[in-house]
Amino acid sequence: MTRPAPRIELRQAAYEVMASATAQQLPREAGGILLGYQEDANVVVTHALVVDGQGASTHRYVRDDVKANTLLTEFLALRADDDPTGYVGEWHSHPAPSGPSPTDLAAMRAMAREHDGPIALLVYAPGGTDPFSGLIARRQRWGPVTGKTATVLPPPQRFKALGPLPKGAVRPDGAVFISYRQTDGSPQAESIENLLRAAGLVVWRDHTDLRAGTTTDRLEQALTQGLSAAVLVVTPDIVHSNIVRERELPRLLQLDEDPAFSLCIANKTASAGSDTRCDYDAPDRLLRLAPSRTLADKKQSNMLQPSGESEIVRDLLMHRVEQRKPAIRSQNRAFTIRVQTRPAPFAMDAGEDDLHIRIRAASDGRLPLREGLQRLQTTLPLTSDAVYAAGAQTVRVFGGAHLSVALALGAALPETKIGNVEVVDTRGARWTSVQRGDDPLTSELHTQSVDLEQAQSPDSHDRVAIFLSLTANPDQTAFEQLLHEYSDGFAAAAVISVAGEDRLDPREAARLSTAAAQQIKALAAHSGRAEVHLAFHGPYTMALLIGRCLNTLRTVVYEWDGAPPGKPRYTPALVLEPGVTSGPITEVLLDQ
Repeated sequence: MTRPAPRIELRQAAYEVMASATAQQLPREAGGILLGYQEDANVVVTHALVVDGQGASTHRYVRDDVKANTLLTEFLALRADDDPTGYVGEWHSHPAPSGPSPTDLAAMRAMAREHDGPIALLVYAPGGTDPFSGLIARRQRWGPVTGKTATVLPPPQRFKALGPLPKGAVRPDGAVFISYRQTDGSPQAESIENLLRAAGLVVWRDHTDLRAGTTTDRLEQALTQGLSAAVLVVTPDIVHSNIVRERELPRLLQLDEDPAFSLCIANKTASAGSDTRCDYDAPDRLLRLAPSRTLADKKQSNMLQPSGESEIVRDLLMHRVEQRKPAIRSQNRAFTIRVQTRPAPFAMDAGEDDLHIRIRAASDGRLPLREGLQRLQTTLPLTSDAVYAAGAQTVRVFGGAHLSVALALGAALPETKIGNVEVVDTRGARWTSVQRGDDPLTSELHTQSVDLEQAQSPDSHDRVAIFLSLTANPDQTAFEQLLHEYSDGFAAAAVISVAGEDRLDPREAARLSTAAAQQIKALAAHSGRAEVHLAFHGPYTMALLIGRCLNTLRTVVYEWDGAPPGKPRYTPALVLEPGVTSGPITEVLLDQ
């Protein structure tokens, strides 16, 4: 009767140590010692320790015996006196699929001569269908050592096997999923999230969009119910993320087989000896895909360089446009943008709009957050190029925004680049940049100069202050305070106001926005193309339409700030220069 092969039963903790160490050391061999206990002729491995190899290479591992003995002593010192766990063998890795070598076999026989019980050898070679090879060596009663091939029983899978993707798992207008390791990847994930939202892409991220319930079930829902793209943030600690490696990544690779899906890899693992070059082999290694080049053969963005984040935003914006462009052209429809700067963003914002611009608002909502404006400064040029690439004859904007953001968005959609812009207000009325034949002509703009009391400096000749109010009976208190507080003064100041009905008629939008821009330009030209300091008071719809006409000016845009109560003031928010390469926002001035 043939006896069954002895078994080496591998527990989860031991497996994780070996797999993680192997991933981190590839393409060099790694290794160490095994701890556990004997069950008849079998060995149960409960723990594994990593021991540095002396001159480890791609085909050689020799453990440091002194270090091994120290680690073993420290481990056993923490165990209870009646704990049967002890030394049961050795392990090491092979970079390519292969079993124990003749050198391994000889070393194990030599080690078995010095022990009374069975000694196990585990060779871990990732990449094969059966990555573990096992051997149990034992000294017999009269001295000879025998070695038998052992059956290795790895720990059971933690997650259910993935099924095929359901219909609708990829959706052209779906959210962008961000996959990352929280311990060291959260700052990078948050930065990418905020940039993508500022660019107009809806994002799914666990800290805001993972609803109550079992984590793996909720993740599965997010990964299979309509995504357009994903960003995999690769940091050194991702080697320890079971969720990313065993649940998120397999689904993302499935999704990436669909041409309508885009998987971006944000690589923040540095190459040896460099702080600016990333290791393009690290994603496969750390996520235990090596020796395959599953991720190495995909485009990776270097997050160690300032341009890495912008590259991802640009790629995903253009992917979005590519997916939307056929419908835009075949249906001759408008390119739609929804913008909000006050409510908190969520993945459920994803809808039929082509872009959905969101920036983080300040906690009190009065002023935009400085960080939010800085993100917008980075993304607006990319968003502008994406809108232009869509080739739509009309851009239609929905939602609402702080007035400085509306002016900046308008500057990113200039009349020299985008033919027609429509802004839809909360009542559904369209304010358009193209003059309509039904303009009631009930409102007119009037410009009134303001006498300046403060002494002027040489720099004053380069600045003019303008209060543009598109509401009846404007309160000029905050503007007067602005003129008083500005230490270097202005060459001139003026109030541009509207006369007519109490409320503007949307049909007047094209005429009034063009007239307002012309008067602003005239005032700047009168002072030698001076820098314009603009305090705007009126509907955000008009702010956006006026902003697109200021393409030849350098404009300092102010936001109205009502705090503290009774002392309203205008606070400088940002600088617009649509005509320069880095525009339209060239500087953020808010200090909070």
